[in-house]
Amino acid sequence: MNHIPLEKQHEAVQRFVLSLPQGPQGAIVELDGRAVAWVVAGVDANCNGDDGPWTKTKNDRRCDLIDRKHGGVKLTPAEAFELAQLQAQMLRYRQRVAPLPLEEARQLHQELLEKAARAQADA
Repeated sequence: MNHIPLEKQHEAVQRFVLSLPQGPQGAIVELDGRAVAWVVAGVDANCNGDDGPWTKTKNDRRCDLIDRKHGGVKLTPAEAFELAQLQAQMLRYRQRVAPLPLEEARQLHQELLEKAARAQADA
């Protein structure tokens, strides 16, 4: 998915995008009667919304949508939005119950870079 920073767009574009209707149905932008974009509210994997418990039912639905998406079945806009919501909720759940040890990995990476620099300086 492409991420387009709105703050880097012209002010008129910012106003237009921010004026679009919010909600799960989103808005379809048309040009000459032809749909050119479907805009829905963003799903932020880092937000701290209260999603309730992560359940087998939610995970089964997420897996079904992923299987369909990668199995050649084109998801409807509503299904694509649902998948994005479920994926973000699953990532928030995983971060709560089993956060990835990124800081330790960063420290190890830094140590390895320093060791490689020392070895190169000694050569």
